[in-house]
Amino acid sequence: MRDAKSDMRRVAARYALRPSFIATILLAASVGAAYAQGPGYLVPAPAKDNVQAKPKYECDTPSAPVITLDTQSKYKQDDAQRADIDEDAEETYAEAVEPLRAYGRNLVKTANAYVKSNPKNTAAASCTLSWLDAWASAKAMTDMRSKQAHFNLGQALGGFALAYLQVRNAPGLASDQKQRVEAWLKTLGQQIVGFMDKNDAASSRNNHRYWAGLGATAAGLASDDKELTRWGLDSARIGLSQITPDGTLPLEMKRGKRARDYHIFAAEPLVTTAELARSQGIDLYAENNGALQRLVDRVLGSLDDPSFFEKATGAKQQAYPGDGTVPPSRIAWLEIHQSRRPSPQAEAVLSKKRPAGSSEIGGNTTLLFHGAE
Repeated sequence: MRDAKSDMRRVAARYALRPSFIATILLAASVGAAYAQGPGYLVPAPAKDNVQAKPKYECDTPSAPVITLDTQSKYKQDDAQRADIDEDAEETYAEAVEPLRAYGRNLVKTANAYVKSNPKNTAAASCTLSWLDAWASAKAMTDMRSKQAHFNLGQALGGFALAYLQVRNAPGLASDQKQRVEAWLKTLGQQIVGFMDKNDAASSRNNHRYWAGLGATAAGLASDDKELTRWGLDSARIGLSQITPDGTLPLEMKRGKRARDYHIFAAEPLVTTAELARSQGIDLYAENNGALQRLVDRVLGSLDDPSFFEKATGAKQQAYPGDGTVPPSRIAWLEIHQSRRPSPQAEAVLSKKRPAGSSEIGGNTTLLFHGAE
C-alpha cells in the first residue's frame, strides 16, 4: 500500500500548491494514515487457532424482559417546538425506560468484551447471545402501546441488532438460540415498519424515522431480510434528502433551543446506517450531493460555537450538562464517520472524548472503529 503522505506530497508538487494548503492536506493525510481501523460491526469469525481453548466470561443474568411499554413524551404538550421539558413527565418517562436502557447498556458491553478479546473469548459471545435469547424467548418489546413507545423501540432495536452482529460469527454459538434471536429481531423490525408506514406526522420524516431506519437496517442484516434492510436504507434517504446546502435538517431546526442537539441526535442513526450500507456496497455518503458530510461539518462547527443555530432559530441553544462540552455518548457516531472520512477537526474533538460509546449504536465505537481505546 502506498504511503498517504507521499501521495499528498507528489500531488502538492505537481500543482505547486501554496505552503499553507500543503500543510493542511498533509495534516489530513497524517490523520487518515495514522487512524487505526477497528473491526466495525460485522466482526468476522476468528481463525481456529486464535480462539481460547477454555474461554471464560462472568455472564450475569439478564434483567427481566420489557414486553409492554406505554411511554409518553417528556416535553410539555403545549410546546409546539418540543423544547421545554415537563419535569413530572420526565421523571415518569425515565422510570419507564430505564429497564430497557439498562438492558441495552449491559448487552453491548458484553458484545464489546468479545470484540475486545481480539476476538478470542467466545464465552463473551455466548453470553451476549444468551442475553438476546432471554428477551427473544419472552417476546420482549412486542407490545408497544403508545407512539412514544414505538419511538423507544426504534431507538433500542439498533443496539440489540448491532450487538448481535458483533458476535454472530463467533464459533460454537447455539444454532437454536441464533434462530430465535434472528426471528425476534425481524419481528421487531417489522413492527417498526408497520407503525411508521401508517404514521403521517412529522415524526415520519424527522429523527424518529432515521432511528427507525437504523433499527430496521440492522435487524434486516442480522436476520438476512433484504426487504427490511431496504426499508431501513430508504428511511435514511428520507433524512439525507432533506439536508440543505448549509448542512441543516429543516425539521430539526424547528426544535428551537434544542436545534443543535437534535442535529447531533439525528446524525447518529444516519451515520450508523451509512456504515451498514457501506458493508452492502451502498454509498449513502454520496446521496444528495454528499449531504451527510455537510451535516457532520455543521455539527462539528457548532460543538464549541452554537452561534449558527442561535442566529437561525433566534433562540439561545441549550447548554451541554456538566462542564459544558458535548458528552462522549452524544458524539460516539463521530468515531464511525472519522474511520471513513477522517478530518483533523473531528480528530481534535474525539481525542479528548475517547473512549466514546452509545448503547443505541452498538456500544464502544472507539473500540469498534478506532481500534484502540
